[in-house]
Formats: sequence, C-alpha cells, structure tokens
Amino acid sequence: MPAVSNTSPLRYLIAVGHAELLAGLFGEILIPPGVADELSDVGAPLAVSRWIAQPPDWLRIHPLRCPPDAELIAALDRGEREAIQLTTEQKADVLIMDEWKGRAIAQHRGLPLTGALGVLGDSYRRALVDHPLEILADMRRQGFRISDQLVAKFEVLLRTRYTR
Repeated sequence: MPAVSNTSPLRYLIAVGHAELLAGLFGEILIPPGVADELSDVGAPLAVSRWIAQPPDWLRIHPLRCPPDAELIAALDRGEREAIQLTTEQKADVLIMDEWKGRAIAQHRGLPLTGALGVLGDSYRRALVDHPLEILADMRRQGFRISDQLVAKFEVLLRTRYTR
C-alpha cells in the first residue's frame, strides 16, 4: 500500500532537494487534489511549483471518492482534510503530516502517522541520508517551523532509536 502526504512535509522536502526520500521509504506517494493545488499555489517556492508541474513517477495525484466529512471541513484546511480522507479511502500504510491539529484528528481516527522528522529519521536508519540534521536545518531555512526543543528531542532519537 502507498503512503499519503499532506502539503507541508512534501513541500519542504522538495524545497531542499530531498523529496526522493519519500519514494525510498514508501515507494508510491499519493496526494489529493487539494495538496497538489497547495504545492502549485502562486505563493509556493518556484522549485516546488516546478516540481509539482512535472511530478516524478512515484507521486500520484489521486481524486477522492467521497468528500471529507463535516468534522474535517470545520477543523482543517483543504489539503489536510483531503489527505486524511484519502488515507482513509485508500487504507494507506501511513499519512505523512506535520500539522498538530490534523495529526490529532488522524490519530483519533486510528490512522498511522509520521511527519517530516519521521521521514528524516527513517531515511537515516535505512542509510538513505547521512546527515538528517543538516537537511532539517535546510528545511528550517526554507521556513519549516519546528521548536528548538523538538529538534533537541530529534537529535536524541537519532542517537537512540534511529541508529544504524
């Protein structure tokens, strides 16, 4: 089964030139139309909008069978609610999402989750990258928001959980 990605993790991995880590970890990545629209928005970095205009073979823009339910519509933006809906419909292996509100709803619904840090950690453990903290620093320079405390926890996890 494929993974489904929300906008943020994909956007920042594209911006720093490491989107292929998703394919290395999950094979195929599905995104709903709302995520594709957010990636091609005029406010997106040029590298991101160019990338989504000609996506790689491992990325598929997949339509929803049913619209998101009222809870998703009331609580989340389009990309997040469609990503949760697509994960549910496709019974995807994992939903890749960083936003806390979307993660909380997905977790409440029993959906398997990871985020950008999980992608970087698993990529390090599988030897797809050698310096995940440098990639994270690049993502932060591109605007990826993460607290210093969470970065410190990630550093500890790299030494303990994600060892090779």
